[in-house]
Amino acid sequence: MTQIGVIGTGYWGKNHVRTYSELASEGKIKKVVICDLDEKRAMELGKAFNIEYLTDYDKLLKDPRIDAVSIVTPSATHYKIAKEFMEAGKDVLVEKPMTMDPEEASKLVKISEKTGQNLMAGHIFRYHPAVRELKRRIDLGELGTIRLMSSNRLYFGAPRTDMGVIYALGIHEVDMYCYLMNVMYPKSIFASTSVCIQKDIEETVMISMDFAGVKGYAFESWLMPSSGKQRDLIVVGSEKSAKIDYLKPQELRMFDIRIAESISDGKKNFNVNDEGSYTIPIPYAEPLKEELTHFLHCIKTREKPISDGVVGMRAVVMAEKALESSRTGRIVEF
Repeated sequence: MTQIGVIGTGYWGKNHVRTYSELASEGKIKKVVICDLDEKRAMELGKAFNIEYLTDYDKLLKDPRIDAVSIVTPSATHYKIAKEFMEAGKDVLVEKPMTMDPEEASKLVKISEKTGQNLMAGHIFRYHPAVRELKRRIDLGELGTIRLMSSNRLYFGAPRTDMGVIYALGIHEVDMYCYLMNVMYPKSIFASTSVCIQKDIEETVMISMDFAGVKGYAFESWLMPSSGKQRDLIVVGSEKSAKIDYLKPQELRMFDIRIAESISDGKKNFNVNDEGSYTIPIPYAEPLKEELTHFLHCIKTREKPISDGVVGMRAVVMAEKALESSRTGRIVEF
C-alpha cells in the first residue's frame, strides 16, 4: 500500500498532513511521514497526528518504502526537490506555483517524461466540486456560447515577501480560464498592477485574458479590507450564466437569463429574458482531499493527473507573461 512523504509543514503543508492522515485512517494509504527543516514544528505536527517526522528529506529520498511526496516548500525550492525525487523513482505533487521560472517548469516536465514518474501540480480549484459541475455543464452546452468570465480573489492580509499576487493568486485564474475554455493558452494577456508596500512585489492586479473574443477578467488583491475574504467566479453564456463562491463548495448558482434580439421597423431591439435563478446543491467534498485522492489514484493506476506537469508549466508561463505585461504596459500575445 502507498506510503507518502510531505515535505514542508508550513500553513498549507499542515493541511496536506491533516488530509493524508485522514486518508490513512480510512485505509487509503499505509503511512505518512513528514519532513521539515524546523524540527520543533515537525515534531509538534508529528505528535499531533501520531506520525513519523524527519528534518532531512534525503532520508525520504533514499527510503524505498516511500512511493511519492507532496512538496509544500517555498516555491524557489520546488525545482530542485521535485527533480531529485523523480530521478529517485518517486511520484511528486508540487504545490502551485510549480516553479517561478518557465524554463525550470519545462525541465521538470521533461524529467517526468524521461523517468516515467507522475508530476502533478497543486492547482486545487480543478478539484473543487462546484468547478467540476460548472465544467460539465459548459461542455454539455447548457450555458450556450461563453461570452465573459470574471473572478475576484480579494482579502486583507500581510503581503508575501517571496512573490506578488500574480503568482500567489492570479495563477489560479489563468489556469481556471484555460481549463473552462478547453485551451492551452489564451490568445493574449494584459495585466495592470499596483505596488504600494514592497518594491517589485505587486499587491493588486487586474488581469485581462482574450480567448478569441471571449474575455476573462481577474481582480486579485490582498489589500482589500472592505471585502472580507472574497473568492468567486462568474461565467456568462448566451443561454445561461453561473456563479461560484469558492468558499461554498456545496453549491453552484445558475441564472436562466439571456439577451433576446428582435427586429422592428427595420431596427434591432434587445430585451432581457429573465426566467430566474436557482442553486444546484452539490455533495460536500473538500477540494484538497479530492486533489490528494486523485494523486493517490494516479500513483496506483499510472494515469496522467488532471493537473499534470504540463498544466503546471503553462500556468507558470502565463504568470510570467502577465508580469511582462505589467512591466511594459502592453498586451502580450501567445
